[in-house]
Amino acid sequence: MRLSEIKLKDHTITIIRRCFQVIFFLLINYLILEFIFTINLSGLEGIFKVFPVLNSPRNPLSKGTGIIEIIFYSIGEGVFPALLIGIFFIIILFTNRFFCGWVCPIGTIQDIMTAIPTKKRKFKPKTHNNLLKVKYVIIILLVIIIFPLGIAKNTSVYFYLEYKNQIGLLAQKPVGFFSLSEFIFVYFPNMIREFWLTGNLLFFNDFGSFVIFAFYIAIIAFSLWYPRFYCRYFCPYAAIASAISDYSFLKLARNPVKCVGRAECGICEKVCPKQIRILDEPFEFFTGKGECNLCLKCKEECPYEAIIVKFGNV
Repeated sequence: MRLSEIKLKDHTITIIRRCFQVIFFLLINYLILEFIFTINLSGLEGIFKVFPVLNSPRNPLSKGTGIIEIIFYSIGEGVFPALLIGIFFIIILFTNRFFCGWVCPIGTIQDIMTAIPTKKRKFKPKTHNNLLKVKYVIIILLVIIIFPLGIAKNTSVYFYLEYKNQIGLLAQKPVGFFSLSEFIFVYFPNMIREFWLTGNLLFFNDFGSFVIFAFYIAIIAFSLWYPRFYCRYFCPYAAIASAISDYSFLKLARNPVKCVGRAECGICEKVCPKQIRILDEPFEFFTGKGECNLCLKCKEECPYEAIIVKFGNV
């Protein structure tokens, strides 16, 4: 049977995923619901503080934060957040990067950008692989900068105060400078508000602020042509989650009997928004070196029903 004769499945999985994304976007940014329905949802704040998503604690719509921000801030304050780190690992162990693909509000915003009709592109494999390293560099920089601050807090008050003064806002919002959530929900709205009230863009008087603005505008623009551009290459949460993704119980696999390979099909790789070379990975499971966020687009589009969701050895 030729591929052209096989009728592709419908988009049931995508529709369900979009519903999840909308629901969780509103729940995480629960002040929107409070404003519309005049209800009190402040009880959600404690839950979303440990949600494994990228969310700025300064987001005026949620009054909460993602777990990575809390972990780094706690370390900078001289507190080792063993419980939070344990929760984070357990969540990844049981859900892999499900929260990235189905829950994270920044992922949802990028998917909206991707939905705008443009010709989607892919980087050359070498360029793609080099860019994947950027988010790990960001995490390493955060560790190098923040860990000494936490150690100093418990050993030398003088050095702590001096060092904290030197690194400036990084001490207060360690993930903020690398967070698209910070830009979309905090930085950009504040800039618009200032312009509305004063008629001036004082943000741009500072060269660093201008660089941050231009950098994130470029990231958002690239998302029109390269799906999940920020998630792939710059997200601090994605860097840590991808490093332990292979150890998760929840994975995707390929049925070796049904999968016909790249020469006769290759649809799974063509539709993958993360540019994962699925067919180069073992049949037992694939994560794209931790890049797969379980959007299940490959499963939905596979004409041979060769993609399997597996938990543990099932």
